Amino acid sequence: MASIVVDAGTGQVLQQVDATRVWHPASLTKLMTVYLAFEALRAGQMTADETLTVSETAAAQPETKLGLRAGKTISVAQAIKAVIVRSANDAAVLLGERIAGSEDAFAAMMTAKAHELGMTRTVFHNATGLPDDGQVTTARDMALLARALMRDFPDQYPIFASTNLQWHGQTLSTYNGLLSAYQGADGLKTGFTCASGYNLVGSALRDGRRLIGVVLGGRSSAERNGEMARLLDAGFHILGAPSFPDVAAMPDGDSQPPPRQLSSAECSTLPSTAIGGGGGGKLPGWAVIFGAFPDQAAARKTVDQARKSLQAVLKHGQPAVIRRQTEGTYRWAALLVGLAQEEAKAACRKIQSSGAYCLALNPDVLNSPTALWR
Repeated sequence: MASIVVDAGTGQVLQQVDATRVWHPASLTKLMTVYLAFEALRAGQMTADETLTVSETAAAQPETKLGLRAGKTISVAQAIKAVIVRSANDAAVLLGERIAGSEDAFAAMMTAKAHELGMTRTVFHNATGLPDDGQVTTARDMALLARALMRDFPDQYPIFASTNLQWHGQTLSTYNGLLSAYQGADGLKTGFTCASGYNLVGSALRDGRRLIGVVLGGRSSAERNGEMARLLDAGFHILGAPSFPDVAAMPDGDSQPPPRQLSSAECSTLPSTAIGGGGGGKLPGWAVIFGAFPDQAAARKTVDQARKSLQAVLKHGQPAVIRRQTEGTYRWAALLVGLAQEEAKAACRKIQSSGAYCLALNPDVLNSPTALWR
């Protein structure tokens, strides 16, 4: 793992390990997406209550996402909060398109802004953090970005402490477990891909002193979160000389390529537990997924309600509630499985017509341990 702890007020580096080694950022990328969105709001380029129309490109983004459909709308404020709380890829791309005209143009803006902020080793190719070999950062650079968000947008920064998002009648919980697990935590963002491992940029405030922590490359969410807690605890007790006086002045490291933190075999064994619909074995047929929930009871209630509302279009279908790990936290996915292809598509059309989330899954995607819905 690479890590760093910085005093947010002074910029002093309290501890660091390989903090200038390049790494894949995963969804930590979205911190820059949000930075540029805040900047556009401040410049009057857009307004918080402005309505954005979802493009085909944004709607086609893989999980994690809100499930925005092309042609539907969402406000700028909702999109920003969805990116922060739910790491929503569709909302991130939509913001990038609104600000720069296209995601490619936005990625160029992201990289330019990163270098302006002193993030010398960072390159962005997309707004989401989805896998891209050329998209890299360092722990130091992410600490600089977190500090810039606090410094440049103090009125907006409290959004990073949000623990849930209200969306179409659902309360969607944050993926950032640090907010509830660590005293004084109030931000910022998790990230995960197989290449990056489990990443986290965190912030905590105690007795008027704020620390920023960055952990890149945990091999599990538990390892990542535990390391962050350990680093912040140690940082709050450091009273002596810092390991480096100014995070912005840290010299760049060597030019090693970013590591691939988790092998394909390790990624294929990420936890996923099924209840119903096959008892944890292979899930049958096509499926529809209605979302992921913080507890099993909420997921089961959603499945039961959806099943009743779909009686007119479904002849088959078994409820399945599956524990999944997303962005390093556990959630319960609510599905109906054992459907024919046309049933699955008809079911989603009906659910989506009411404005609710639904995604049809073919048998290969349904049973792939590395599918993004898991």
